[in-house]
Amino acid sequence: MLAMDVRTADTLDLPGLLRIEEECFGIEMFSADTIRSFIERNDTFVIVAIEANDVVGSAMCMISEERQEGRIASIAVLPGSRRKGTGVRLLEECERKFLRFGLEMSTLEVDVANGAAIALYESKGYEINGMTRDFYGLGRDAYVMQKPIQPEKMGISIRTS
Repeated sequence: MLAMDVRTADTLDLPGLLRIEEECFGIEMFSADTIRSFIERNDTFVIVAIEANDVVGSAMCMISEERQEGRIASIAVLPGSRRKGTGVRLLEECERKFLRFGLEMSTLEVDVANGAAIALYESKGYEINGMTRDFYGLGRDAYVMQKPIQPEKMGISIRTS
């Protein structure tokens, strides 16, 4: 099994991120400009999973310090790299970064028909908190899932001065 590294993306990762978007989302993919914006803005970030120098997974996140909430806009793993823990590693790194920003809640939307993703999120403590009709287009609903994130439950110590 190849070693996998998970890190914050930079603009050099754009070709790999576009490949993931194309293979995982097709016509619904984020544009290059949108991905670049996620990488460059101060209130967003992108995490990549790297295997053998190739980007095999990504997570795109938004931060709301006002609401004390991090939102995972997208997690995607190339088909050949699924069922290897890549999605879990990406999810956990998003949550760690949310904590570093002092956030208290992680939220995401997931297609109600995506049983594998729902099971993954539930196994990591996410709960369905509502549903948004037609989120992905007419007749394609999304569950809104959320999880309180706490340093002690994630094995992270926060120092107080």
